[in-house]
Amino acid sequence: MYKHRALNRIAVILVGFAVLYGCKTVKINYLTVSVPEEGGINFTQFTADEENVIGPSIQRNEVTGILEWYASPFIALSPDGEQLAFLARRDGKDNMFLKNTGGGKATIQRTFREVVRDMSFTPDGTKIAFTDVIGGDYNIFMINRTQGAAVQQITTTPLTELGPSFSPDGKMMYFAKSDGGRYYVWSVNLESSLLTQYSEGFTPAMAPDGRRLVVTRNNKTTGNGEIWLIDIVTGAETLILTDLKKGFSSPRISPDGTLIVCVGTSEKTATTPENLNIYTVKLDGTALTQLTFHPGHDVSPSWAPDGKSIYFISQRGNPTGKFNVWRMDFRN
Repeated sequence: MYKHRALNRIAVILVGFAVLYGCKTVKINYLTVSVPEEGGINFTQFTADEENVIGPSIQRNEVTGILEWYASPFIALSPDGEQLAFLARRDGKDNMFLKNTGGGKATIQRTFREVVRDMSFTPDGTKIAFTDVIGGDYNIFMINRTQGAAVQQITTTPLTELGPSFSPDGKMMYFAKSDGGRYYVWSVNLESSLLTQYSEGFTPAMAPDGRRLVVTRNNKTTGNGEIWLIDIVTGAETLILTDLKKGFSSPRISPDGTLIVCVGTSEKTATTPENLNIYTVKLDGTALTQLTFHPGHDVSPSWAPDGKSIYFISQRGNPTGKFNVWRMDFRN
């Protein structure tokens, strides 16, 4: 899907349980906007096909038969809810673009790099952190949201560093780091540049209380992605979501701090392939709810600031399964 695909198969890959049904292939009707299981949910397409939105790498391991995907989010919503950042390919380059959520077709190109990946707005909405891939090396940079072309490099090591997110006060940036093996959650104090390592995991996202992180980990036995909650004050770690037949990733906590939205696999049926869908679960691990059931992939969920809608990337509504950004209403 993109230039550094070989490295991305190492960097932040989630594993979903593979159920093999021989060689029979399920034909997908991507053009359908919603399916009966999604009844009552209003879906609105946010981007147009000509904007060339790109989604994460998703592929099936030819040896194991397991579904693998790049887990870090490919969209980010500004804290005021007025703009959404997404990734698009123009002239063979993957960059970040901004679009107003209130309407209008105009998009603003905000980065002019070669391969930009996941991104996150600072809590005050003035800057955007993003992952840049240069010569196969993943590092984190930051740029002003509205003006200027200058970028600030946050990480500078030859290790893989990606998936930035922020503490509610904006003083700490959390990210994942790997030397090619396991991933660990780190933070950098943006005022003192002090680096701190926490525990194993990736795709970190902070709760509104400023002390609890949700992260993704791969189960060491099944390989499936799991969602964990880490209290950075006490060090307590709690397993929130795991399943023998499903993998989960990309957790984001709701604005009121009660729910997690995430990506998860769905098992193959007679009419749908094994694919990725959007789920919610309470922070105590109860009330797991599957929100989307489209046979195409639904990934990279992001809460609106009021918690009443969720933005995500989907293959729905396009005859060939091309990705676009969509918004769905959410009723808790």
